[in-house]
Amino acid sequence: MRLLSARSIRHFLEIGEVKKPLKFLGVYMRRYWVLYMSLFFLLTIGILNTLGFAWFMKNMTDSAIALDFDRLGRLFMVGAALTVISSALLYLNIYLESNVVIKIKRDMKNDLFNHILRLPASHFNHQHSGEMVSHLTNDVGNIEGIIGINILNMIRLPATAIAAMIFLMNIDAKLTLLGFIFGPIAVLSAAVFGKLLRSNSKTLQAAWGKQYSFLNDSLMSQTIIRSFSLERLFFQRYTASNDTLASLQLKDAKIYGWFQVGASAALSIAYLANVGLGTWYVAKGIITVGSLMAFTTLMQYLIFPFTGIAGQWGSFQRSLASVDRIMAVFDTPVQTNELPEALPGKELRGSIQFRNIQFSYDGSTDVFKSLNLTVPANKITALVGSSGAGKSTIFLLLQGLYKPANGEILFDSTPTEQMDLSQLRSSIAYVPQEAVLFDGTIRENIAYGKLNADMNEIKQAARDANIDDFIMSLPDGYETSVGERGVNLSGGQRQRIAIARAILKNAPVLLLDEATSALDSETEHLVKSALERLMKNRTTLVIAHRLSTIQNADQIVVMDKGSVVEQGRHHDLIAMHGLYTRFYQLQFPDEGMLVGA
Repeated sequence: MRLLSARSIRHFLEIGEVKKPLKFLGVYMRRYWVLYMSLFFLLTIGILNTLGFAWFMKNMTDSAIALDFDRLGRLFMVGAALTVISSALLYLNIYLESNVVIKIKRDMKNDLFNHILRLPASHFNHQHSGEMVSHLTNDVGNIEGIIGINILNMIRLPATAIAAMIFLMNIDAKLTLLGFIFGPIAVLSAAVFGKLLRSNSKTLQAAWGKQYSFLNDSLMSQTIIRSFSLERLFFQRYTASNDTLASLQLKDAKIYGWFQVGASAALSIAYLANVGLGTWYVAKGIITVGSLMAFTTLMQYLIFPFTGIAGQWGSFQRSLASVDRIMAVFDTPVQTNELPEALPGKELRGSIQFRNIQFSYDGSTDVFKSLNLTVPANKITALVGSSGAGKSTIFLLLQGLYKPANGEILFDSTPTEQMDLSQLRSSIAYVPQEAVLFDGTIRENIAYGKLNADMNEIKQAARDANIDDFIMSLPDGYETSVGERGVNLSGGQRQRIAIARAILKNAPVLLLDEATSALDSETEHLVKSALERLMKNRTTLVIAHRLSTIQNADQIVVMDKGSVVEQGRHHDLIAMHGLYTRFYQLQFPDEGMLVGA
């Protein structure tokens, strides 16, 4: 009965688990095969140069003992040439390896971010943005242990060992075999410690992802942290996170340290054994001093490949932990095969219809069971309801950010499922309740509404949103930096820039989530007049939190628990004495008696 089968060895070394990551990385490595072939060529030259140095040491020593000065002069020139070649090889190896590693990392980051941008919105409900940042930075940064010189070392080291063995066998077979028998100890060390390194590295990378998420939340919530005096609590949480990372890193260092001890011990024992036996051979006249010098020089190239392969395997396992995390993102199905792009919007002539829509965020609790709603073209439709009624979900479904489980949404007579996402989203301008600005200038943030807009168009949009006068009062005008998430501007100023962006887009469908909610009374009046001009002859859906803003809407839809319970104009709904009337009385208690009359 065999104690170790080939299958059990493959399982122990996790060879099967290596195939998929290597296949994944192979796609990127094949793009730069010329660079890898160049490195392989340098690898071959390096092995020959190593053997040349051993030959040089042997003959230099023997010539010195023999007092052959003419030959010493010639050998000195050979040694100088070997040194120049060695220096050139070192530079070229560093440059070419850096070249290929940088390019593969760049390509992977680009592909990964492209994939993330095409993931369905539902993915981000359970995946923290900090974790995504960790994938793009820490995980991609850690793949170097596979795509760099290490991959060629898996060829170079065994080839060096074979070349050294052939050379040394010509000097003395017994000495060679004595050194060779210590190699399997290093290989066994690689198998054991490599497995431990990969397991610990997975835990370490996950901990890095959690810390990125924590830092992302902390730095974006500084106002709340300071307002509630949470500085000490968040500092304690950060130090605890750092303690966890430090503990895992120390564990990684211990594992790698013990591995190096085992590998170095094998090399040292082999070296001492060969030096001891070799000096005895010299004393007996079996080999020359020069041969012993060559032997001790090359001995490390016989044993080191085994310890080196063991080291490469440990580095492989570390990198594989990061590759596994990256592959998990790539394995997540995307919503679209291509990145959406801004296109001319599709004109809406009839209506937008929600037909028998069933939808759930978690697959168990329905937001809508059978929603039916018609939004007439070129009219203002306001959505009213308590929190959780489904108002914002309608916006998300209409923009194709989520897909209903059943039913369909018709844009005129065309189901949105049949429309290209670029065309669908280009037909809709969205102004959220909380304005979202990107780090950059005011001009850049407005221009996101129309990427090829000229300065006159941008300024006109700003004037329509009543923000131009404020912008022109700034020292840098439209080139003023808004800061991260618009931190350099007030809430009202951010909101008006967001409105200007939607105005510039000039889409046939407009989605407003109470777009005036962040404005003061004076500015609200100016922006409301601008929005009224914008909404004229345009299909507009408004989520209303303050009923005073939608009393002139063409249609008010009252929602409750995912269903449309009332529908009509303001005065018609007041006359029904239903849910809308109750909302109205809560907001305008002084008019309650008048409503009830």
